[in-house]
Order: sequence, then C-alpha cells, then structure tokens
Amino acid sequence: MLMGISRVFKTAIAVIVISLAAANQSHAGMPSFELGDIYRLRFQELSFFIFLLLLCAFLFQVMWNYAAKGVDFLPRLNFRRSLCLATLFGLLMLLVLTMISGIREVLTPGAWRKQGSTYRLNDPAQEPVRRRSVEQLRAALFDYARTHDGNFPPHDFAPEVPEKLWESPDQLGSHYVYSGGLTTNNTSSVLAFEPPNFGSPRFVLLVSGEVTLLTNEQIDAKLRSVRGK
Repeated sequence: MLMGISRVFKTAIAVIVISLAAANQSHAGMPSFELGDIYRLRFQELSFFIFLLLLCAFLFQVMWNYAAKGVDFLPRLNFRRSLCLATLFGLLMLLVLTMISGIREVLTPGAWRKQGSTYRLNDPAQEPVRRRSVEQLRAALFDYARTHDGNFPPHDFAPEVPEKLWESPDQLGSHYVYSGGLTTNNTSSVLAFEPPNFGSPRFVLLVSGEVTLLTNEQIDAKLRSVRGK
C-alpha cells in the first residue's frame, strides 16, 4: 500500500516538474526556446489526463485489495498491474463509445452534425431560423453598401453592423464567415456563409442578395473561382 502511494506521488511530482519546466520564464537578454501556445495547452491537457489515469489506477488498487481481503482466491494487485487494468478498461470504454457513435451514424446517416466538441441533430425545423438569421445579416450588409457607394464592409468588425447579427443561431453563437472587400458588382461572389459546425449543406449569402443552401464542396468551388479571378 505504502509503496503504491509513494509511486503515485513520485509520478505526480514528475508530471508537475515537467509542466513547470515548460512554463514561460524570463531570460534577461538570452534567447528563449519555448513551446507554442497550442502545444503548451495540449501538453497541459495531456499531463492532466495522465495524472487522472494514475489516480484512477491507485484508487482501483486500493478498492480491489480491500475487497479481496475476505476472498482468498483473488490475487492482490500492485500499482503496475492496477495501472494496466485501468488503461485496459479505459480503452474498452473508448471502443464501446466509438461503436455506439458509429452505429448511430449508420442508422441515421446525415442526421447528425458536429457542433463544437459535440454532435447535434440536423433538425429541419431549424432551417427557417437559420435562413432568417442570414437574411437579417443580409439586410444590414446591404444597408451599409447603400450608404457607401456599393461597397460592403471591409471586415466583419465594422461598427455599422451590430455584433449580434454576426452570431449564427447555434448554442455557441458561432461567427458567420465573411468575405470582406467586395462590392455590389461582384454578383456571383460569396458574401457570407454559416460556419463549418453547421455541417453540409450550409446557408450562403451571395452578393446578388440570394440566400441559398450549398454543400461544402460548392462553397469551396465558389471561393476558389473568385480567387482565381
């Protein structure tokens, strides 16, 4: 028992030391080589889950050995075996969850779309809400162009267009994707469209004022054609 506790503490201390070593440090006039912000965050998440895995292995060892006291044929677990079992159970749970998500997609193809880190149903009843939101953004953009000689806002932070109109009707309030610097003469160009978490197809606002549903491939093709010109 004491050996298992000491191993957990030693491993936790090692993880903390490595995390602190990767933190920002001040070097007076000296070159500093550090991880990027994204890699640092990933490393912190990984170290956190490693610590949780070690903690679960220790708790599993304690509970197993306590339950096995009155049962002679059950073997006692050391920390190494407990860690192996905790990892194995974790992989099995991951396999089960992957199979559940795969079966769900097979039984209902195209019914789910990724939104953030989770999935939501593609509810047809939400399409009018999504279209109405794009139409409200269209009204604000064309009002801007009407008072600026046919020029649309150069970017999506123009104060004339309320920030609320740039938010799509999802749980996260995702920002619409906007093509700045266009004029009313670019009638075939894509002016704005829903963010990728709406899946495919997505509502697209063209410079002509038309609001239509396009697949991801069609949106990419339209964007490439404009860049090609």
